[in-house]
Amino acid sequence: MEWVEQAKEAEERRDWDTAIALVSAHAECYSADFYAHDHHLWHMDLLARARRTEELAELARMDVHARRRLNRLLREATQKDGGGENAAAG
Repeated sequence: MEWVEQAKEAEERRDWDTAIALVSAHAECYSADFYAHDHHLWHMDLLARARRTEELAELARMDVHARRRLNRLLREATQKDGGGENAAAG
């Protein structure tokens, strides 16, 4: 079985440690290799789905993709909790 299939299966099982380890080994931000860049975006998404905000925050210091994914994760959490702009206006 190829690593991509293993990572997808781990993701489906919510085995975040395995999925993240497999994907991060093939991820590269702003790579000329489309697949490596796509794997980087997948890696950021896995970190967010695993709620690894500390790791995302550390990466976000230098990585725009991590920053965007962290911001989206935090915004979704605020909306889920009933906070945000709409709740204040309501």
